Amino acid sequence: MNALSLNAAAINDDAATHDLFSAARQLQRIHTMPMAALSQLVTALERRPGALESLPVGQLLAMVRDAEVAA
Repeated sequence: MNALSLNAAAINDDAATHDLFSAARQLQRIHTMPMAALSQLVTALERRPGALESLPVGQLLAMVRDAEVAA
């Protein structure tokens, strides 16, 4: 699903669906992150205790934002 599809699907829906599509758009940014930011994100994920599968989406989004700012 591309960003335009996500934008179109999120426009006329309820708040929960909007939040879900907003999170998906934010996670798509990982594909276009500069190498320095991507490296920062991978390092942070590797240092995090516990299974990656148990990482809440909100925390992952915060980690993506932090990596973008730090790079």
